[in-house]
Amino acid sequence: MIGGYVHAGGHALGTAPGLMLAGVRCILRGFGLKVGATTRRTYAGRIRELIAGHSTLEAIGTALLKVRDALVHEFAGFERKLRAIARQDENAQRLMTTPGVGVLVALTFVPAVDAPERFRSSRAVGPHFG
Repeated sequence: MIGGYVHAGGHALGTAPGLMLAGVRCILRGFGLKVGATTRRTYAGRIRELIAGHSTLEAIGTALLKVRDALVHEFAGFERKLRAIARQDENAQRLMTTPGVGVLVALTFVPAVDAPERFRSSRAVGPHFG
């Protein structure tokens, strides 16, 4: 069942950059440095500003920023592939018209339900998945 693999892969890639950001913030906090409010665009600049002049922090921070950039890049590529797959699936497209249902949920749900006629009503679908 591809749906489970898609969901697990998407979840892992989607949370990894966020965990990376929290890790960098935690490391800097240990040195008495506070990142503060940032955006996606200002985050790396703020980190570089804080680590400037600290050789150890520069080595750690620069490496972690490279890892973050790689994760963000990989996530973007994975998301493009998922969107391409969803465009080819009529059922996934239909599900994505529901508010709150994105590509990942649709591509996970469609193969899991596979034959909707086996459910007496829509209420029977929820308990099927636990």
